[in-house]
Amino acid sequence: MGFQRFVIRMSVVVAIAVSLSQPLLSTTNPAQGPSASSVASEIARIREQWASDLHDKRLDSITMLYAPDAVFLSDGSGRVTGRAAIHDLCRGAMASLTSTMHLHSVRVESAGNLAYDSGDYDETVVPMSGGVKQELKGSYLMVFKRQADGKWLIVEQVWTEKTGS
Repeated sequence: MGFQRFVIRMSVVVAIAVSLSQPLLSTTNPAQGPSASSVASEIARIREQWASDLHDKRLDSITMLYAPDAVFLSDGSGRVTGRAAIHDLCRGAMASLTSTMHLHSVRVESAGNLAYDSGDYDETVVPMSGGVKQELKGSYLMVFKRQADGKWLIVEQVWTEKTGS
């Protein structure tokens, strides 16, 4: 049942991203916007910064990677909406564990002011309370929107954890 929920959530996020990008695809002049490779490079930089900020417990830095109305979706926390709520979610995670994460992007695509990064991750989690270290694996999807100032911010993030073997 968890996999079905993941597929449904991913389908909804991709459908939203595609529907939002349709007007952009018809009105954006590719010569005026950044190249696909420069967008992919910027998305990769943000992805790595996100993992580094989580590991190094840079709460304000990771929070500012999100748009003010961003949404974070996961099985563990459900729907978390808004930068302030994501800040609280990250604060709780940083207070309770240390994460060493490797994000493996499978696909980065962009159209106009929208882009997404979909991939897999492996993560080592060490509880701050001295509990047992965990090795986690899963998948992620980050949807980005270029802001008026040209900066790319996360507007939707879906996080899943692979369970079982």
